[in-house]
Amino acid sequence: MDTKFQVYNKDTLLADVEVVNRKVSVKRYALIPGIQPFGCSDLKVTLENINSFIESRCFERGRGDKDEILAAMGLDIYDPWKIVRITHGRIWDDFTWIKFPGEDLSWKDVSNGRV
Repeated sequence: MDTKFQVYNKDTLLADVEVVNRKVSVKRYALIPGIQPFGCSDLKVTLENINSFIESRCFERGRGDKDEILAAMGLDIYDPWKIVRITHGRIWDDFTWIKFPGEDLSWKDVSNGRV
């Protein structure tokens, strides 16, 4: 799947991510240890790293009320990419979120549940 997205911490851009033909390109910004999603080193980020990151921004696969949550989202199956498109990868206990091309969103929009 070819895709582009940006990773933010509140309104600070952390990374631009692009996947084309299974090749990953990551441009890192704001190299702040502990919040940079793919580390601060020059190590190559793989498609597996990207998929793991996306799934880490979702609720747990084994959650007991998974089917109810998916139904509320309008989804039939647990698909991390579709979940993150809906939730922007927002998790209640941190400030990291994902912005997709064409979206005009800020931290305030995402944190207040306006999306």
